[in-house]
Amino acid sequence: MIRSVRLAARQAVLEQRSFWRNAEYALMTFALPLMLLLLIGGTSGGDFPDTRTRLIMFFVPGILAFGVIVAAYVNLGAKVAVLRHDGVLKRIKTTPLPSTSYLGGLLASTVATAVAIAACTGLIGWLAFGAVPRAAGLLALAAGLVAGIGCFAALGLAISSLIRSAESAGPVATASYLPIAFVSGLFDPTLGLPRWLSLLVGALPVKALADVLQDGYTVHAFPVVALLVLMAWAAAGTGFAMWRFRWHG
Repeated sequence: MIRSVRLAARQAVLEQRSFWRNAEYALMTFALPLMLLLLIGGTSGGDFPDTRTRLIMFFVPGILAFGVIVAAYVNLGAKVAVLRHDGVLKRIKTTPLPSTSYLGGLLASTVATAVAIAACTGLIGWLAFGAVPRAAGLLALAAGLVAGIGCFAALGLAISSLIRSAESAGPVATASYLPIAFVSGLFDPTLGLPRWLSLLVGALPVKALADVLQDGYTVHAFPVVALLVLMAWAAAGTGFAMWRFRWHG
């Protein structure tokens, strides 16, 4: 057990080194949320409609959610699909490295990247726009990050099993969440939706994550329902990944 954990930790370090050495990969994963925060956040002046709360206080948690999704879902799902298509996963099964240690290291690296993105997003939100989480909202913020990263990592492994080629990995992973991100208000917190669509979007993990993180910045009731939605999707993603995950194409 201790040996497996030690091997997983070493694999996580190797994954992080590989991640940061690939400038394009790191740029799209790490810099994109921060660029969106600065570009769109700079135009998000004024207060949220019918409130005295600044609009940026709603926008920053939306970008926090976006960064978590990019790191834990899009990148993980696309990377595992490419590794499977290229035969890397199949070759790993023939090495002395336990498959659980390899997956554990990959997931640990994903968590580290998502946490780093969240920390930098929160820091820039504070330095550039004065958006600071509420002291009373730190519990919701921490719970949202833990549940969100776990949920979207599970969904990333699940979607990887549905991707049939390396070429389609990135487009499929992106297309499966980006439209939902738009209608969930991640980039426009003032977006209005018909009631039926609002209810539908509220049952999806993208909106649930945004709502939980938003409670860290603005005054709301503790987002129990949104956390339950995230945990339900995490369980569904984990179950589907365990059922369909393959080490070979």
